Amino acid sequence: MVNKMASIYSDEYQSVIRTLREARINKGITQESLAKALDRPQSFVAKFENGERRLDVVEFVHIACLLSLDPAVAVKELAKKQTRKAIKE
Repeated sequence: MVNKMASIYSDEYQSVIRTLREARINKGITQESLAKALDRPQSFVAKFENGERRLDVVEFVHIACLLSLDPAVAVKELAKKQTRKAIKE
């Protein structure tokens, strides 16, 4: 059985990616310009936004900072959601 928590398809992971994508779009930043700032091809951004590639924590922090997001706040929000979910179960 696949561990759902480790999946790029989990609700939690998709929420993180959605936050990054929405921040990029709201700031008027293209996938191409974000990729250039990351010194990666545009396909790198497309793949993590489309769920074809998982971000590691270092990549997440770097991308969040480039998008003027506080990565600690995003992680804290994820932890709160996990705690609420665990309490309900």
